[in-house]
Amino acid sequence: MNKREKVVAVMQENPDWHLPRVASQVGCSESYVHLVRKQVKAAEYNAAKAELEAESTATATSVSVPATGLSAEVETSYLETNDLPPAPVEVVTRSKILSTAKSYITRDRQADHGDAEDNFSRIAGYWSLHTGVTLTATDVAVMMALLKVARIKQNPQHVDNWVDGAGYFACGGEIANQ
Repeated sequence: MNKREKVVAVMQENPDWHLPRVASQVGCSESYVHLVRKQVKAAEYNAAKAELEAESTATATSVSVPATGLSAEVETSYLETNDLPPAPVEVVTRSKILSTAKSYITRDRQADHGDAEDNFSRIAGYWSLHTGVTLTATDVAVMMALLKVARIKQNPQHVDNWVDGAGYFACGGEIANQ
């Protein structure tokens, strides 16, 4: 069973689990779990839509596939390898980025990561030992956001980095003002 299949299996067995818990169980990143979840939801939508279309046009011999920007050869390849094509690109707005970041940082993550300030302080301690420079929890928030900035430089269209960066800045702002 490959990593993608493991993620799907864990999500099916535990539909109420949040991304970090699924990622921890499988041993992969939260962003990978997020991507697989989006692909699965898109595939379920496309399957339901195709089923409805098939019912309404029972005599049709071709299958209607929503436009995804993929050639017929690539679509066929995905079907032959039993893999999903990339999820359709959603419209990205500043509101969507911020609301997604808000949902990530305000839900109960303590079970997975502990309190944000405690977690960032623990990270600061490890990083301070490693670098020989005293760092704070606020420094960790800034440095994690800078990590996301570096990733944005490589791939500005990857929305998860924008969302995560907003989340790190929000956590850092709260920690700095407590």
